[in-house]
Amino acid sequence: MSYKIKKISPSLTERILIDTNSDEFWYGGCVMDGPVYPFNSDSNYSLEMIHLDTVNQAAPCYFSTQGRAIWSEDAFDLYVKNGKLEIVAKSDIYLYEDGTTLKDAQQVVAQKTFALGNMPPKEFFEMPQWNSWIELLYKQNEVDILKYANGIVENGFPAGIIMIDDLWADYYGRWKFSVRKFPHAKETVQKLHDMGFKVMLWVCPFITPDTEEYHFLRDNDMLIKSKDGEPVIRKWWNGYSAILDLSYPKAYEWLKNELLELQNDFGVDGFKFDAGDPRFYSNEDLSYMNLTALEHVELWSAFGLEFPFNEYRVNFKNQGAPLVNRLQDKRFEWGKGGLSELIPSSLTQGLLGYYYSCPDMIGGGEYLSFLEKQELDQELIVRSAQCSALMPMMQFSVAPWRVLDKEHLDLCKKAAELHVEFSDYIIQLAKNAAVTGQPIVRPMNYEYPESDLKYSKTQFMLGEDFLVAPVLEKGATKKEIYFPEGKWSSIHNEREIIEGPVTMSVDANLSILPVYKKA
Repeated sequence: MSYKIKKISPSLTERILIDTNSDEFWYGGCVMDGPVYPFNSDSNYSLEMIHLDTVNQAAPCYFSTQGRAIWSEDAFDLYVKNGKLEIVAKSDIYLYEDGTTLKDAQQVVAQKTFALGNMPPKEFFEMPQWNSWIELLYKQNEVDILKYANGIVENGFPAGIIMIDDLWADYYGRWKFSVRKFPHAKETVQKLHDMGFKVMLWVCPFITPDTEEYHFLRDNDMLIKSKDGEPVIRKWWNGYSAILDLSYPKAYEWLKNELLELQNDFGVDGFKFDAGDPRFYSNEDLSYMNLTALEHVELWSAFGLEFPFNEYRVNFKNQGAPLVNRLQDKRFEWGKGGLSELIPSSLTQGLLGYYYSCPDMIGGGEYLSFLEKQELDQELIVRSAQCSALMPMMQFSVAPWRVLDKEHLDLCKKAAELHVEFSDYIIQLAKNAAVTGQPIVRPMNYEYPESDLKYSKTQFMLGEDFLVAPVLEKGATKKEIYFPEGKWSSIHNEREIIEGPVTMSVDANLSILPVYKKA
């Protein structure tokens, strides 16, 4: 398919100016900005991507509801000023203006820039995932991992993928099971397999200083260096560490072989690749390929293509690739920073090409917000599970059976069962995404351009067929929903048929996730 695309070469002194208007709305750029999308010419919005500090996915492209698209091979800064988009770029900017809808714009970028063709293993979409982070934090060990896994099965939840989180090893860079924490590692992995789980391990690009691995990597030039030629020792959330230089082929092969050894010797299925945030790199660092900070992020994420069972929180470019991308850890809250951000952030992921996505851990993965609570809000956990149920993936961490009474536990199981029930359809959408670049979960105006943007952050389309409107407010028993043109039947009551376009308040007590099928 041919597209009429304008190439704009940047000037060293002038900004690129693109006219826009008040009724043209834009998505794209940065997943962490999902809650403020879409923006228009009247918005106070900017994104300085060239020196971006983000904890989620980002990509150098934007899409408008009037069918226009902007993209580049490299990061660029964008500012909304005086009714125009002002762009500061280091390389050519591409502008497509012949579309009429958000879908037109997104599809041009997908066909031109996404890595189409493959999807992650179907197991990511079939069952809920389980992550040991909230239950064990930095005290990962085989006794409690097996206890957690047994709790999943004994309480009637599907097995799915289980992720053993941070510090299953003795320190960073020694990617071997700690004998103290996992004295029977091979047997533990086999027990998890026998229970129906796939097993993934947490990994990062950091190396603990003054260790056997650090000395080996340093002496073989496999670490990122500062200007003085010495290995960088950089602060991150777990202290101070050196950083592996994946741009050096020998370092790349070293890490790959370390992880393959875990697979071959212990039966591990894959890896949760964490950290790799742009703030942990510097454009002043010295590396084998002289990469920028964002290029290091891009390479760290691309490394996961070596392992089909992968998961990332941070990514730059690599759009369309068979990489699982989850949202940044959310707080155990209803509003800002919590549940209310799952829909807009997930929709931004999908549009940008990170459509094999997981909307954070149910209830939130930001553990400090759990520790701050004297008593956990059971309603919030249920609504979080419902919000995730019909997204591409859903992931539990806090053990529902530990913190919920029977009523709320049963509702969480019902949400998990709904995901399993829809899994074949979700897998079909994932296969379609691999071919076309169309998201699995889509903004309402992706399928229905006339949709009221008032509801762009509170409901979404699962493919073309299902309208999903999770309850996001505490104590709510009603949900106001915008229904586009056509007939919509509730999956809970086929006799409940609503003809759009119309806005209606529907029943949505705690047992109900409002979902409607296009007739």
